[in-house]
Amino acid sequence: MLQIDFRFSLIPVTILILCCLGLAAGNGYAAVSSTGEINVLGDDQGRVPASSTVTLIVALVIDRSLAEPGEEIKTFDIITPSGFIVQTATVRVSRDGQPIGASAEMAGSSLRVELDNPIADFSNSFNEVVFESRTPATAAQQVEFRVRLRNLNDQPIGEFIKPGNADGRPNNNDFTLQVIPNVPPQPVQNLAVNADATGENDVTITWQGVDDPDVNGYFIYRDTDPPIDVVGREITVFRDINVSPGEHFYAIEAYKTPLLRSARSQTLTVTVSADIAPPTAPGNFSVNSSGDGVRLTWINSSSRDAVRFQVAFGPTPDQLQPLDDGAINIEPSRAEYEFVDRRTLGVGTFVYAVTAIDEVGNESEPAIQTIRILGEPFPNPFTPLSNNPAYNRVVFPARAIEDAEGAFSVLIFDINGMLVRELTGEPGARELEWDGRDEDSEIVESGVYIYQLQLGDSFKTGTVIVAK
Repeated sequence: MLQIDFRFSLIPVTILILCCLGLAAGNGYAAVSSTGEINVLGDDQGRVPASSTVTLIVALVIDRSLAEPGEEIKTFDIITPSGFIVQTATVRVSRDGQPIGASAEMAGSSLRVELDNPIADFSNSFNEVVFESRTPATAAQQVEFRVRLRNLNDQPIGEFIKPGNADGRPNNNDFTLQVIPNVPPQPVQNLAVNADATGENDVTITWQGVDDPDVNGYFIYRDTDPPIDVVGREITVFRDINVSPGEHFYAIEAYKTPLLRSARSQTLTVTVSADIAPPTAPGNFSVNSSGDGVRLTWINSSSRDAVRFQVAFGPTPDQLQPLDDGAINIEPSRAEYEFVDRRTLGVGTFVYAVTAIDEVGNESEPAIQTIRILGEPFPNPFTPLSNNPAYNRVVFPARAIEDAEGAFSVLIFDINGMLVRELTGEPGARELEWDGRDEDSEIVESGVYIYQLQLGDSFKTGTVIVAK
């Protein structure tokens, strides 16, 4: 029978554990976890033209929070597909956006990037290896890179790194690339540019679409500005907005990838006038009293050059003044806007307006709404059968009870004390409306009705007159 003597020193046990850990790291186990991807500089879809020089970016997220001894990272081992020729002198390495020292060499198909200082801390980090490579001469639907970490003893730390979104951007998110034929598209034909004739400082560019199914979009050039990327082969019209007044030059290219473009088209000249056209007014403008003030809501102006809104206030439409806190910048992806006037308004009628303003200060027609701040039920009398919404219902204001807060409700009784209707406000409601109907939705008879308004623990009673 095998007998084990437990009287040996702890030191050999420690050595044995460390050796096992080192063997485990070399056989696939690792407490270090990683996710990575490879991308092409200038192309987010992972495509490269054959027989061309491209810049490749290997992005790695490395989690060393549970790292064991023997898992210090010394080398990034990047196995390249057949036909890729890496220019090792171009290799650059960064960690969390900061350059770090490294040297690179090719060992067969393996690009070995050895760090000057091994990564031995227990931090999560974002690492990038950037290098230039010549692509294969033959197109391929998919070629695969593989990446592995190696320790101080040049043993692999775990398995090959799994693909995934490492850089946080919606790009290739994988370790594969597509090699496409190095055949540029044909030049774009029938380019035309026209300045806007309605007073906007815009330019409309049109062209004939390219038939090549591998074309993914167009680059529009204006003067010496960076090109405008118009994604989509079927698109043949683009509107360039907010162009500075004066003479401008336009040309266009079709592209399969940003690295594989057609020859540039002829250059056309257009003269743009100053912007004198006001934007369209905001839509669906509404004003409502609420528990925290007066709430204004509206939807965006349909004009693409509108840059901000201005809220104004006054006793009449002819006496509107901009509110100091009423300038609101327009956000490109936002459709609905809101503004709350938190001032305490007295009893009376007030006017709010919102205008859209473009990049040169042209203002739209104002969207206008009137709000009546009531101290007593209004109108009184009221006529349920009227077609005028201002007089076919009575509005009960919460401010009829001063210095009170809480749940808001109104009970309406007939002259004999019978309950006709109960109105209950949502949290924060400051007004309740009665349309002259009872609990069965029947219009009540003409006459005097008694109301009991309750706000929290406070009450107020009075009468309203229904006049059919």
